[in-house]
Amino acid sequence: MRRYVTVVTLLAMVAAPGTALLAQGRGRGLVEVPERPLRAGLYVTGGLGDGQEQYKYSDDPLGYTDWLSSPAAVLRIGGTPNRSVRVGGELFGWWNHFYDSDPDVQAHATDSFGVLLLDAQYYPAMRSGFYVKGGLGLARSAESFDCCFQTVSESGFGWSVGAGYDLQLSRNVSIAPTVDFYQGSFAQRDNPTITEHVLNIGASITFQSGRRRY
Repeated sequence: MRRYVTVVTLLAMVAAPGTALLAQGRGRGLVEVPERPLRAGLYVTGGLGDGQEQYKYSDDPLGYTDWLSSPAAVLRIGGTPNRSVRVGGELFGWWNHFYDSDPDVQAHATDSFGVLLLDAQYYPAMRSGFYVKGGLGLARSAESFDCCFQTVSESGFGWSVGAGYDLQLSRNVSIAPTVDFYQGSFAQRDNPTITEHVLNIGASITFQSGRRRY
């Protein structure tokens, strides 16, 4: 857990100062250098990360399982109403391939968890790349068996919160370290509710049209 605390601390240290105003001297006064737009137009974001997954049954007194580390990926598409807000759709997925040694199964299988969300990113300081984000939508948890192409899945309510810091490479491209938390709840009649979540630490790249709409 120490590495997660380190990543979050680094994000806070980078975001705190913000982006300073550039100025140059001319005679007795100072003239601000015109700023290029940091965020504008349509955007597409793709990212990869290390997803730490846990789940629990509502009637299990032991609570959540141990953290399980496996790859995760994210795709976000949307628009930029103003420099402080981005709104769009997000697709997140986590998967873990393993061998199920249960005597009744004994086959290779893949556990997966995913969410489809409508989310928003908010930038507290317009000239800074630091943002917080949140979203609501649908979640899906599934287990697929390679031997017989069989999949057992459940769907339910999903939500997410997260943060990151955009580092501008050009007018249209930026990269960002990210920390996101995704959770889904799956309830069936006469069965205990399953709650599953993933803490994802990774990096993303964003491409934007750069056209000003405000």
